[in-house]
Amino acid sequence: MKNLARKFVRVPSFRSIVGAAVGGSTLLAAVSSQAADDLSTSAVTAITAAQTSGTTTGAAVVACVAGLAVVGIIIAVIRKV
Repeated sequence: MKNLARKFVRVPSFRSIVGAAVGGSTLLAAVSSQAADDLSTSAVTAITAAQTSGTTTGAAVVACVAGLAVVGIIIAVIRKV
C-alpha cells in the first residue's frame, strides 16, 4: 500500500499555481515591452531611410520628366522651323 501511495505525485496547491502564472505573465510582459521598444526603434530607422530613398528617387524622376519635356519642346520648335 505504501508503494502505491508513493506512485502518486502530490498535486500542487492553488496558490503555487497562481503564483507561477503571475510570475510567468510578469516575465512575459517585461520581455514583450523590451521587444516592442526595439521594434519601434527599428521601425523608425527603417521609415527614415525609406523616406530619404524615396525623396532621392522622386527627385530623379522629376528631373527626368522635366528633361524629356524640354527635349520634346525643342523637337517641336525645330519641326516648325
